[in-house]
Amino acid sequence: MSPLFLAKKWLGSLLLPLPLLLFLALFGVFLLLIRHRRSGIFLVTLPLLALMLLSTRPVANALIAPLESTYATFDAGSQPVDDIIVLGAAQVADSRLPLLSQLGNAALARISEGVRLAQAYPQARLIVSGYAGGEGRTSAELYGEVARAFGIEAARIVMLPEPQDTADEAAAIAPLITGRRAVLVSSASHLPRAMALFAAEGAHPVPAPVDHQAKESAGTLPLYTWLPRARYLERSELAWHEYLGRLWMRLTAQTD
Repeated sequence: MSPLFLAKKWLGSLLLPLPLLLFLALFGVFLLLIRHRRSGIFLVTLPLLALMLLSTRPVANALIAPLESTYATFDAGSQPVDDIIVLGAAQVADSRLPLLSQLGNAALARISEGVRLAQAYPQARLIVSGYAGGEGRTSAELYGEVARAFGIEAARIVMLPEPQDTADEAAAIAPLITGRRAVLVSSASHLPRAMALFAAEGAHPVPAPVDHQAKESAGTLPLYTWLPRARYLERSELAWHEYLGRLWMRLTAQTD
C-alpha cells in the first residue's frame, strides 16, 4: 500500500463519528481537569449528545436515505447487458468459516445481486473487484468463488484483485467496458460516489443498488425502536463515510 493510501485510510477512520466524537469528549475532560470548566462541559456534553442522536433510527435514516434514494432498483430483463460489475467490500478470509460467512454484509449483498443478474443474463461477463485489505484473500477472489459455487462459469468471471478503493476500481474497470452495456452493483449509499468516479473515467454503467439500510416499516413501530442502538450508529457511520468520500473527491478533483 502506498503511504498516501494509508494516510487516507487513517484520516478517514479517525474522522468517523465514534473516534472523532470520543476524542472531542476526552479533550473536554482534559479541559475540565485544567479548570476550563465552561469549555470542558461543552466539549464533553456536545459529542456525547451527538453520539446518542447518531445512534437513533430517525437520525441514521435521515443521513443515509438521501444517498440510497438516488437510484431506483435495477429491473433485470428491462434492457440488454454485456457486463455486470460488482465492487469490492469488507471480507475476512477465515478458512475455518463457510465461504459466505467470510463476506461482510455489504459484500454478501453485492455478490448475491451480481450472481442473480449473471443468471438473468447468461451471456454477460461478471466483473468482480477488490483487494485483500490485510486479509489473506482478496474480495475479488472470494466473489469469484461464490459465483462459481452458484453455477456461474469461470470463463465468464473477470477478477480484478488489485484495486484498493472505488477510484482504483473505476480506473481499472472503465477500459474493460468501453462500448459495452454494463451494470454497476454496489451498496445503495455507495453508488452515487461510485457512479461519479466511473463517469470521471468516461464510463457510464447503469446503477444497480443493493444493501439498503433505511427501510421503512409498513406498520407502526413500537417506541422502543427509537432508543439508541449500535446498529443505527453503524448506519450513521456508513452515511458519514460516504459524505467524507464526496468531500475527498472535491478536494482531489475526482469528478466528471
